Amino acid sequence: MKKVPLKHVALDPRLQSINTMNQQKKKSFWEDTRIPNTEHPKPTIAQSSFVSKRRLTEDIIARINELPSLPTVVLKIMELIQDDTSSASAIEKYLRQDPGLTARLLRLVNSSFFGLRHKVASIPQAIMIVGYSSLKSLVLAASTSPLFKGAFPGYGLKTAGLWQHSFLTAAWAQKFAKELGWAYEDAEEVFVAGLLHDIGKMIMSTYINEHCQEMYTALFMANGQLTAAEKTLTGIDHTEIGGRIAKKWNFSEKLEFIIKAHHDLSVSSISEKEVSLIQLVNNIVTKTGFGMYENFPLNNNLPELCLKTLEISPDTIEELQRKVISQGEITASEL
Repeated sequence: MKKVPLKHVALDPRLQSINTMNQQKKKSFWEDTRIPNTEHPKPTIAQSSFVSKRRLTEDIIARINELPSLPTVVLKIMELIQDDTSSASAIEKYLRQDPGLTARLLRLVNSSFFGLRHKVASIPQAIMIVGYSSLKSLVLAASTSPLFKGAFPGYGLKTAGLWQHSFLTAAWAQKFAKELGWAYEDAEEVFVAGLLHDIGKMIMSTYINEHCQEMYTALFMANGQLTAAEKTLTGIDHTEIGGRIAKKWNFSEKLEFIIKAHHDLSVSSISEKEVSLIQLVNNIVTKTGFGMYENFPLNNNLPELCLKTLEISPDTIEELQRKVISQGEITASEL
């Protein structure tokens, strides 16, 4: 396919009317009561309001070491996903021990994202309809969803907003990988990567949420570049923290690098194709604003390197944007 050089990709003007309607439904970032000042800040940051970056960076990294191990259920699911010999009966037997997890799994399967004509009421039925490999990834999503369901106002995310964003990024990355003709195993792998790409925000939010006004100012000064704003405030960003969490939790090296590079492909030459796809879908899902406060000043223009790696045309990207906008909001409300 012919490579198309682009500096960035803007939302198709034909989608603006849809996007405008979506924006009208969102609660403003400035309406959150945890944000003390609703006036737009001046482009300065009072460094005296923070401990030194070096000490703060060390403190954030130390919090990673204090994280408990992943819940047993998540560890087991990760093992099953990576084990080609695992069976549907093994997953079913394990799920029967956790009714809460089973309920979350069935809610995901029955969401409109999958477009099922009839509701799925049991694990065997779910396996029969969505397939074993897809079910493994959905079980992982259901297992990790409680980790993401808090509020992250410092990142412009409402309650459960991070979960909505993470699941939609995972699901659309998997679907788009299949449309691009990727191997089935690779498509399942990018689902996991999309689901966990923002896991570093769990640690970073402890600090960012306490300084929402300063975060907005830092974003303004950084032209909306999230990782640059994080480094301005703390000396480190969520991609670096996410990579460290992935290592602590014994994720694969490939997954660790995808998490670290999903905002900057130049960070690593490993898994360029997968990183580029996560970067693209993350960009599109963020632009929809699902789960986000209105007016949060992120700038998510796609780098040329990402598009060159995927070798896709502007028409292809516009079509994906159209699909996410028309289908994503309904899915997010059901998760």
